[in-house]
Amino acid sequence: MKNLFFTKTLLIFALLLCRTAADGKLAAQLPDTGFAVSAEELDDWVSFLASDEMRGRASGSPEMYVAAGWIASSYEKSGLKPLEGYDGFIHEYSFRSRTGGRTDERNVIGILEGNDPGKKNEYILITAHFDHVGVRTPVEGDSIYNGADDNAAGTCTLLGVARTLKEKGLKPGRSVIFAAVSAEELGLRGSRHIAQNPPFPLKDVFVNINFEMTGHSEFLGKNNYYMSGYDYSNLDELIHGHNKNTGYNLIDTISLANRLFYMSDNASFASVYSEDDINYGIPGATFATTTFADYIHSPFDEAELFDFDNMASLVGHFTGLVLFLSKTDEELNWTDNRFRRLR
Repeated sequence: MKNLFFTKTLLIFALLLCRTAADGKLAAQLPDTGFAVSAEELDDWVSFLASDEMRGRASGSPEMYVAAGWIASSYEKSGLKPLEGYDGFIHEYSFRSRTGGRTDERNVIGILEGNDPGKKNEYILITAHFDHVGVRTPVEGDSIYNGADDNAAGTCTLLGVARTLKEKGLKPGRSVIFAAVSAEELGLRGSRHIAQNPPFPLKDVFVNINFEMTGHSEFLGKNNYYMSGYDYSNLDELIHGHNKNTGYNLIDTISLANRLFYMSDNASFASVYSEDDINYGIPGATFATTTFADYIHSPFDEAELFDFDNMASLVGHFTGLVLFLSKTDEELNWTDNRFRRLR
């Protein structure tokens, strides 16, 4: 059975790598980027990561090894480069559980160098976790917790931004680091490993954009999204300014947004260390289209429930937002006195 799984998975992997970026059914284009990733292509990507063959992508599993390799291949197709001093995109690490067991995992990190001589040594850090919770107690006969929205969606949004920058020939001012991280479901392990063992200077990161649960539109409506922790920095003000006349809306009335700020990988970079009750870290947030839903952490989190047209539209929008943040001369600062930028 194990050999059959890998044969089938590698076949799917090979087919996806050969797929072109043709996109004949896209919605209206954004004036600053346009679309380079189709709804159909995103459907393929998410459906691979969240397939039954990937068995819920539990941390430390063979399926996570396959997923990391697939993400690294996508980075290469998008023209990303390994970080300086590294031979490839895959950064291995390990951690021990409370019971002492060791888990071997990996983050997948690549960089697109900026083209502004005055800004390219600063970074836009884009993150998304690609793990989920694996195989658990069956519900209605289904024991595979596929993790399509949580968080194949965020991972594929990250990959879509990278692909759009490549296909549209867009040149960011600041350099853009893409970090697909693992073991979020076990306590933000992958992002915390980067924060505590940084392979790039964290003090030079301008902002952290973290994508999670971007596959559904029925909760907020099309072209709408929210960010967690909008009370903690002036990032929301920069985004509202950018969004004028785009047809896309940052919803800043989600009552759970501040609580959710501490529940995803942006939290690892927001508080790299604490001193005198002050958290020193990078301003940022998680961007999502769903808060809590019945399908989260259940076997019903499936790709077939997605609005891929809306997701493709948001990938184009987020690419424009990343480009804007990479070029802006506006200052981005914490506005909550519990936080400070890294010294």
